[in-house]
Order: sequence, then structure tokens, then C-alpha cells
Amino acid sequence: MQHAVNPDNRRASERFSVVLPVQATTGASPLRGTTSNMSSGGACLELEDAAPAIGSAVKLAFAVPGRPDPIEVEAEVRWTEGTARKRCGVMFRQGHQRLLAALVAGLIGAASMTASANTRVPTFDPNADSVIDMDGGPERPDKQQVLDAFSKQYDAIDQCVMTSKPSPDRELDGDAHVAVLLNPKGATPLGVNAELPEQVKKNGKLRECLRSAVARADYPSYDGPPVVVEFDFELDPGFEEIPAE
Repeated sequence: MQHAVNPDNRRASERFSVVLPVQATTGASPLRGTTSNMSSGGACLELEDAAPAIGSAVKLAFAVPGRPDPIEVEAEVRWTEGTARKRCGVMFRQGHQRLLAALVAGLIGAASMTASANTRVPTFDPNADSVIDMDGGPERPDKQQVLDAFSKQYDAIDQCVMTSKPSPDRELDGDAHVAVLLNPKGATPLGVNAELPEQVKKNGKLRECLRSAVARADYPSYDGPPVVVEFDFELDPGFEEIPAE
């Protein structure tokens, strides 16, 4: 028997350390600086001069490695910090999906796809007699720990999806299904199966990339036999637009 898990907290906005040259324009002379961290909804900027006032609309031009032209994003200043106000936080308003797609594909997406080609975790027979239910008894993996471990791989899953697209603007509809045969030692899973939506069902590189991403999760150890856990999730949910207040 198998235990299915439906994660529903995929789109929490995490911030990541990303340093990119940036130019901020408010109508006056452009301000130059760099990012210190970014998320899907905004960024922290370290500027050479005082930041625009809180509430100001700014146009940001990011220099992304591997691209000849900067990517422009509309944003709003939400906070400033320091005596000289050279540090500020901005909320993206328009254009940031193109920026995020470029970052994923250009900075880390290619590395993710390369790693996926070397996936050593095998698939497995989901009907094997050794697979038992997770419910009941002390010798079962903790469900929440398993879910937390899987959820931390969504960034890697998104990288797989982004690098498999023919264009960043194209959306891949449908749900993916992943089954993981847990290793009681908490190391690499004993097996990972992945099923893709119909429109990308034959995309072997995407399937292997997903299997590799899922296999790298830090699953908990436990005192019991191997068990299967299953995850269903939207393959390409995109990034949520955050409206200006």
C-alpha cells in the first residue's frame, strides 16, 4: 500500500542570496548598485547613493550573466535603511517573470539539467510486496518530516521545468506524480518513479531531472521497513503576481 501526500504550501516567497549589478531609474539620474538578495516578489538593493523615497516607482535594469542586454523590471520602493538610505527593499510590479526565468535558466538551470543526466537512483516496482503502508506504529517515517524534505526540493523541480521549456513564456499544463521508495537509513532513496503530464510525457530529460531533484531531498531515517510515499503537484504553477498596495 502507498501513502499519498498533497503539499499545498509550495509558493511561499523565500529570499536567496543573489548578487547582480542593477541600475535604478526614477526620472532623475540613474542610481547604480547591486542586489544582496532576491525573491519571486522583490529584492534588497545596495546602492551607491541614497535610495528613492518610500513609495517611489522605479525602473530597475538587471545585468544577468549570459545575456547581452539588461532585463528591465518595474518596482516600488517599500523600505530604506541606514543613515544615508543607500540600502532599500523593492517590490516587483511588472516584468519580473522574465527576470526570474532568465536567472533560473542562465545561472542554475543548466547545472541542474547536467546533474540530472547522472541520476543513479533506480525506478522501482510500485506493486512490490515489501512496500507497506505508512499509517500506524512507531516504526514508520514521520509524515511531516517527509513532506518538509520533499517541499524543499521545489526550487530544484522548478529549475528542471524551466530548462525543459522551449521558451520561458510557455506554460506546461498538468500535474506531475512522483513516488519515492524511502530508505530507512535516511540516505538516498531506494527508488524514485516520476510520471509527467500528457503534453510532456515523452520528455525523458525532464523526467530524469525531476527524479534527480526528488532523490536529493534530505528524507528522515527511521526504524522500519522501506515504504513508498507519493506526491502530486502542479508541474508549472508559474510565479504569482504581487499587486502594489
